[in-house]
Amino acid sequence: MDEWTFSLTPPPGWPDLCESASAVFGSPGWQQALESSFGCKTLYALAGNAGAAITIFRAGPFSVGYLGFPVGGLIGRLAVLDPIMSQLAAKKPAPRLTCVRIAVSAFGSGAALDHASVSNPETAIADLQQWDLMGVSKNLRRDIRKAERSGLTVERTTNASHGVVLYGMYESAVKHHGGSLRYNAAYFSAVLELAAKSERVNVFIARLDRDIIGFAVIVHHGDTAYYLHGGATAELRQLSPSDLILAEAIASARSAGCREFSFMASPSDQPTLVRYKEKWGAETRPLRTYTVRLSPAYPLFKAAESLYRLIS
Repeated sequence: MDEWTFSLTPPPGWPDLCESASAVFGSPGWQQALESSFGCKTLYALAGNAGAAITIFRAGPFSVGYLGFPVGGLIGRLAVLDPIMSQLAAKKPAPRLTCVRIAVSAFGSGAALDHASVSNPETAIADLQQWDLMGVSKNLRRDIRKAERSGLTVERTTNASHGVVLYGMYESAVKHHGGSLRYNAAYFSAVLELAAKSERVNVFIARLDRDIIGFAVIVHHGDTAYYLHGGATAELRQLSPSDLILAEAIASARSAGCREFSFMASPSDQPTLVRYKEKWGAETRPLRTYTVRLSPAYPLFKAAESLYRLIS
């Protein structure tokens, strides 16, 4: 069985490991963006040529780790998850974790785990290299043409000062769909700074004249392009800036050699959002998020989490 070592700083060779696997979400740059935005910490795990980045968020007196945040998965050569979890429980590296959450996509090769889980619909274009805009919904193609006729243009930006603008549109989109705000303006500025250093981190914006009226954050991690965030100015949504941006982002990911385009998971109570994603020629499969208990305090955390969701 592989022997895993744990540290709060990237171990020797970590940047090279992430670079060889095109693992943006495990890279020091991505983790630093999260840490500077949310005050979280990263626990780096290494065993031979395999690694894992566990992003640790504080929730009151509890510490919750997310392996491979936000998409899950290990880095480098194939390895199974059970040994790293059992060694994490046995070695108890600081900070002590209440639990670890692990997302396992049905589009990947991840196996089911013997832990409690919840399921949400994940939508993706599974064979991106065969994707063609003519294969998407006729209504969607009409909306894209409407956006083009409206004079909208799409460009990639790395200007960190746009972070506040992007956050405003993200906030509007989340409220429009009845979701919960999980990110802040500092995070979007940090992502823009990272985009200036990595071609695999892309922030697309739509402009009407000089005004930014829509955006999308797309990260190419491994051989998959992930659509992390998007939004548009509420009063100008009828111009379909998000559709025009997505068409550009998907085509760009295909040209970059990505094999899959993931729209990420949707809340189970938002079937309309899932149907919109499927209009892009995508299919939907269950994404399971497993919770590995690592502390006797987990039942208290679970009760507090359930209460928070009830009142929020």
